[in-house]
Amino acid sequence: MGKALIIVLFGVIIIYGVTNLVINQSIYEMSEKSIDTYTQTKARNIANSKAEILKAQLGENKNFRATTYQPFTLSEGSGTYRVIDTTFAGESLIKLDISADYLNTNQLVQAFVKIKSSLPVFLSKGVLGEDEVTFNGNQLAVKDTNNPTQNADVHSNYLVKLNGSNYLYEGFVTSSGNVTVGGTNINVIPNSNPSGLPPIQEDVPPITIPNFVASTYFAKKTSLVNGDWTVPNNITLGTSTTPAIIYVKGKVMFNSATTTITGYGVIIAEQDIEINGNVKLNSSDPLYSKFGLYTSGKLLVNSSNVTVEATIYCQNESSLNNENINIIGSITSKSKVTFNGLKDKLFYKPASDAIVSPFWDIEYIRPTIVHWYE
Repeated sequence: MGKALIIVLFGVIIIYGVTNLVINQSIYEMSEKSIDTYTQTKARNIANSKAEILKAQLGENKNFRATTYQPFTLSEGSGTYRVIDTTFAGESLIKLDISADYLNTNQLVQAFVKIKSSLPVFLSKGVLGEDEVTFNGNQLAVKDTNNPTQNADVHSNYLVKLNGSNYLYEGFVTSSGNVTVGGTNINVIPNSNPSGLPPIQEDVPPITIPNFVASTYFAKKTSLVNGDWTVPNNITLGTSTTPAIIYVKGKVMFNSATTTITGYGVIIAEQDIEINGNVKLNSSDPLYSKFGLYTSGKLLVNSSNVTVEATIYCQNESSLNNENINIIGSITSKSKVTFNGLKDKLFYKPASDAIVSPFWDIEYIRPTIVHWYE
């Protein structure tokens, strides 16, 4: 009986010891997991907080960038970050790359930020004229470019004439005076019309179109051409943050079969701009216009079968005088706008901030994070 008792006691002691060992091991593992969870959460919070700080900096200065990785310390942790321009699904965005460390635990975050802007009203239309806006040819169109929810509006502060036939307008056609429809098969179908407004409207309030006096912007030039300028086959401009501004003290002529534009920028002309060939961008932004043609004179497109990628702003008349002319951008005129050719088309693409902000005020909206990856 004594031996049996000793064996039982011994067994109990062994079981107790094993149980205690298992419990201690479990406690240790749980402690390790808790520490890991805490450090990972802490690292993640540091990375997220840094992303919010960088977004706030972009709100204060939309041109803030860090193209190489920069160190930072935050909440007892550390890491590196960079802020660069990029494109995502065809849209120009700002990318935040953040690597945060806390007690040897790392967290990576990628955030894509969009800084929305509101263009001046006089640059928000596909076609805008102070005087008559006239469409004379057949099979004309004013359409959106790569954004089927965006309207390509037409407006005149005086009179819109829809002559000819077989027209398509993917926006509103409005006038502070009258809209006359002299042709047949005129289709005015806004891409966006949630309030069900009439697609053709008369007697609407006029849009203030500022005068464009080239000499006002002489001091903003990055290069100067004295006298008339025949634009070469290829020209290289600037970047989205430092656009080129070429000032021409005379007339500008595009006479090459194709002139290729690289980069962001504007040509300012004291006199007329004449286009007798293609004006194409080497690398187009799918949503925004990177190149501007601004003149105190007229804009004349004289050749047929040409494409012009530009935001156009004229103090005087803008005329498309031949057939199958494609404008990818917009036309704003302090005078008349006239489409005279067969199958002329304007594909509305809003001006990028880079070619607007040196000349007119832009209202910026708070930066928004549109994509987030961890």
